[in-house]
Amino acid sequence: MARLSMFMAIMLASAGCVGASPAFAQAETGNAPAVEQVPAAAYAHGDALLRPHIGKLIPGMSVKPQWVGETSRFWFEKQTQGGRDYVLVDAADGATRPLFDHEALVEALARATGKPVARKDLKLAGLTVDEKTGKLHFRFGAKGWQYDPDARVLTADIDPAAQGIESPDGLWRAVVRGGNLFVISAKDGSEKQLTTDGTTDAPYATPVIDPSIMVAQGTQNPAVPPVLTWSPDSRRIATFRLSLDGARRLALVQSTPPDGAQPRVFDYVYTLPGDTDVPLATGLFFDVVTGARTTMTLPRDPVLYYYGPAYEWSADGKAVFARLVERGYKKVEFYRVEAATGTAKLLSDDRSDTYIDTWSQYWAYDKKGDALYWTSDKTGYFHLYGIDQRTGAQRQLTKGDWVTREVAGIDDAAGKLLIIGTGREAGQDPYLRNLYAVPRQGGAPKRLTPEPLDHDVSVSPDGRYFVDNMSLIDQPTRSVLRRTSDGSIVKELGRADISAYLAAGYHLPEPFEALAADGKTVIYGSIFKPAGFDPAKSYPIIEEIYTGPHIVANSPKSFEVAMTKRFINAHAQIGAIGVIVDGRGTAGRSRAFQQPAFRNLHAVGLDDHIAAIRAMAAKNPWMDASRVGIYGYSAGGYDAVRALTERPDFYKVGLTGAGVQDNRLDKAWWNEQWMGSEPGPVWDANSNISWAPKLTGKLMIVHGELDGNVPPLNSLRLADALIKANKDFELLIIPNSDHPIVAFPYFFRRSWDFFARELLGKEPPAGYAMMPFE
Repeated sequence: MARLSMFMAIMLASAGCVGASPAFAQAETGNAPAVEQVPAAAYAHGDALLRPHIGKLIPGMSVKPQWVGETSRFWFEKQTQGGRDYVLVDAADGATRPLFDHEALVEALARATGKPVARKDLKLAGLTVDEKTGKLHFRFGAKGWQYDPDARVLTADIDPAAQGIESPDGLWRAVVRGGNLFVISAKDGSEKQLTTDGTTDAPYATPVIDPSIMVAQGTQNPAVPPVLTWSPDSRRIATFRLSLDGARRLALVQSTPPDGAQPRVFDYVYTLPGDTDVPLATGLFFDVVTGARTTMTLPRDPVLYYYGPAYEWSADGKAVFARLVERGYKKVEFYRVEAATGTAKLLSDDRSDTYIDTWSQYWAYDKKGDALYWTSDKTGYFHLYGIDQRTGAQRQLTKGDWVTREVAGIDDAAGKLLIIGTGREAGQDPYLRNLYAVPRQGGAPKRLTPEPLDHDVSVSPDGRYFVDNMSLIDQPTRSVLRRTSDGSIVKELGRADISAYLAAGYHLPEPFEALAADGKTVIYGSIFKPAGFDPAKSYPIIEEIYTGPHIVANSPKSFEVAMTKRFINAHAQIGAIGVIVDGRGTAGRSRAFQQPAFRNLHAVGLDDHIAAIRAMAAKNPWMDASRVGIYGYSAGGYDAVRALTERPDFYKVGLTGAGVQDNRLDKAWWNEQWMGSEPGPVWDANSNISWAPKLTGKLMIVHGELDGNVPPLNSLRLADALIKANKDFELLIIPNSDHPIVAFPYFFRRSWDFFARELLGKEPPAGYAMMPFE
């Protein structure tokens, strides 16, 4: 029988009509007691809440404006029951119209691909709009396309890697071939080779390559766009030369290529903590007219992960700005580098005896105001500083016991910086975002988002307008266009429609406050209930955890994040109460709140989580704190294992997905930030592999075989330690999966099966087939 539409399936499942399974499985032999089974309807409810599906259940989750060039016009993608609409808005007059004729483009794509294209399947990946020509550039069906909406002409687009980087005046394209840098004349196609000594291990304008790119292209040497920046006058290029000499290499094996080919091996550069030989980048300028090369006098920049250094040109094109992070993360420096001579001048630095939180630190150059802005928590809270880009003179622009997150935009006409801040409003959750206007020279912030909600904003390039998606996890999104002059609403753009969600029996998540283990620090979290929740029953608890010190808040604050960026709502549907807690050791509040995590990742925060869950269970008798499971991904996967080994009296069942099991076996870029650059005994104390013999609960380990972010060796070494300790566990390796194992529906089915058996004490529904992801 053909699969029912998702919404109909959920509604029927709620009434017990789909995948109907007996409440108790019949024992096959003897008089053994029957084992209760999780209804298929529960899995169907969870299935529909997964990220690829929930947009159909809750359309209008938010408006993500894509501003057209430097104008105050933007377009956004609007999800409807019939598919996606692409809408153009002129903020100046509020006028709204389709970005293009959708039916015409559907017909053009069908002709070009030779395959029928349904209107509901129109999804334009990576869509951009050329401000000058109005042409659209996007990917559809794994190909790049260019579409002229006025002439209704569709053509194949040039591969960005082959096209190179165009100069501002359109006269040149810069490309890299064989590790060497070339510029190609747009006028006659003639080429000028700027370097001749580039090699595979010492290329120009080439990043440390993420192996996911290799896998996507099926080759060890994929084509990648050059990494460089043109000066405003198109005279010079700022870029770097990479030295990979001696750098560590790892390998991933693609056991089952989708094309049926033999297994492929992808060798890639990956720096681990403590490595002495690492990729190093030397900054360079090239004059495209004379071909002259000028070396920047900056220290060589260690590239501890993928990509490479970024340089930003001054408005007059005479210099670039660079941020350099010293190995060990105790110092960050901001430089101005003269293009004519390569001379680097230190403008400012940020220092600490422990660490500089480069994840939370914001910095940017304002071309129109010719000033640099950056944030530092040297006063105990992240605040904004202005730097004179010539003299290095500094001015603190915001202050107080609250956090300045970033400069979201600048209203040059009014002389105002538009900043996102958190924790300033008394009586509010300190993680809720607000937009404020601050004078360029500093002063009292003016709040532009008065509603006591979380405000996800995007400011227009001219700084006169902003799109505001305001919500809470239990208050659906209202999307509006506002003026930055006073925060007044110009136009409503949409609202999240939860009617089908509620009709299907779901519940909205609930935020909560609790005290940390110290009995005085207020911490925050959220609770998720299954459909058909009955307060007279007692439910086990599943916690979704992620305590990485860089994370601002794992417990969601906006409605969209609660519904699309966390998975606990789907997990709760099997018949549990889902919980997320943010304890001490994480970012987004004060330095003192985050500091306990430094070189202490294995011990920090867990007792806060336990205290919060126990407090909620005492308040809500339907929460059974004697049956607690936990799961997490990546750094959260590390947390799940440490919970089972550090606090086995509380956490009984855990799933670790793509987990960092030993900080020495994961990227130096993240781990040295929080653990320091010299591995030693403290790294043993923080290693899940060291703690493996202490495991007493039920553990499931999941990893993707092609994970280029957290190497699969993390999970395999944990498995090896558990085997040596004679511990039972489950292991699932997903072929063709990169770091996001959540991209595979099978993963969710297996994780629900695991929690059903080990935490709920029930059998999963037999043969449940997950809905495929797009």
